[in-house]
Amino acid sequence: MNERQCQLVGLIGFIIAGFVFIAAGINFGDTLTIVGSVIWVISCLIWLIPLVRPQKD
Repeated sequence: MNERQCQLVGLIGFIIAGFVFIAAGINFGDTLTIVGSVIWVISCLIWLIPLVRPQKD
């Protein structure tokens, strides 16, 4: 696996973990957990943009 693929796999794992934390926050009714997890997922998606965008040479 090259560096870009490793970063993609890691970010996908972070995004999945964020959704798990959102579900846990909903389950326990913890608004702070939900808000923090949503911010986490959005940040990971923004971080993912340069990795999935076609590379310019």
